[in-house]
Amino acid sequence: MMRDEIVLLIMVLFLFSGCIQPEEQPAVTESVVSEEWRPDGVVGVNEYSHSLKLYSPARQGYTGGTLTVSWKIDDEHLYMALNGSTRGWLAIGFEPSEWMKDADMVLAFVSGSVRVLDEYSIGNYGPHIDDTMLGGTYDILEHGGRSYGAHTVVEFRRKLETGDRFDKVLRPEQSVSIIWAMSESMDPGVKHNIAYGEGMIYLGRPQSSAEQISKKLTDNDVEWMLFIWNEEKAARDLYESLYERTGLTIFLDLVRSEQSHMDQIEALMDRYGVETPALERGALENQTLQSVHDDLLSKASSDHDALRAAATFEEISIIDLERAIAETGNKEVIDVYSGLLAGSRKHLRSYVRDLNDRGVEYAPVHLSAGEYEEIVRAD
Repeated sequence: MMRDEIVLLIMVLFLFSGCIQPEEQPAVTESVVSEEWRPDGVVGVNEYSHSLKLYSPARQGYTGGTLTVSWKIDDEHLYMALNGSTRGWLAIGFEPSEWMKDADMVLAFVSGSVRVLDEYSIGNYGPHIDDTMLGGTYDILEHGGRSYGAHTVVEFRRKLETGDRFDKVLRPEQSVSIIWAMSESMDPGVKHNIAYGEGMIYLGRPQSSAEQISKKLTDNDVEWMLFIWNEEKAARDLYESLYERTGLTIFLDLVRSEQSHMDQIEALMDRYGVETPALERGALENQTLQSVHDDLLSKASSDHDALRAAATFEEISIIDLERAIAETGNKEVIDVYSGLLAGSRKHLRSYVRDLNDRGVEYAPVHLSAGEYEEIVRAD
């Protein structure tokens, strides 16, 4: 069954039910580890098994920049390097439950010596606080780094399972949701102003040999890329209209997030020479998505209905991204889609929690009860 037919079937089901409730970007490389790990601020070609280049464009209040994350694991430890386009601080957070909340954070900068902070974010937008101030422990076992030109490189080692409740337990072959940010300041109390984003990294196996990854696109890959770009645009346009209609700030926040998702998939399309459609706001190339967008918008007549409509769209997006991942063998494409999927799951949690705060219970329309519960109850 083609993706248009799947979305059309979803739409028909909720129509008949009478309600809606129904510049370079993540480029993952893998290599055989043949160099000894040294926390010296120099990332060797074969020092890490995986590397992911993240990019965030200039936007209001942010100059834009790149962060390359490199990592490997052994039976007990995670080894990681952060190479960012800043002379200030850079940070990575593991497994946030929503926005920044509950993220296991590592923030670092080079000011004469190298400082690497082991922190935990206690709210959606921070603050992130030293684990030791919360009753936890400092668990960065080794670190080092240096600044050169307009870049800072920091390397560190920590246990996969530290025993600290403010550190996430990491396991071999785990896909880990991440957030990241950079600031031009070396003051960790100053807000990021260069770039920020979210994504997914696959920890892999304790290994000395890397699997081969496909760099080719099939016709089906191209179709999915265009479809996913249209779907992210549909989400952005829908939430922008819902914000204008309701004034709820959650929609404005997620408009920005969906624009970031569009930038990510567009950068991937550019890398493979896939042309991005030029479309006005509210206009979609895919007519099935157009119908879903229009129908959800038309039935969002109250704040509660608007939040339900948005949650419903995130359910659809999750289903489509899961199928897109299942139907490609291209590791680079999988990593980009996995980052988008992590974002859609967080968005769904945000809408559901906002409804719960208003005393409204949301019931899944398209996801199975099991998958829905797993998503909304994720720590």
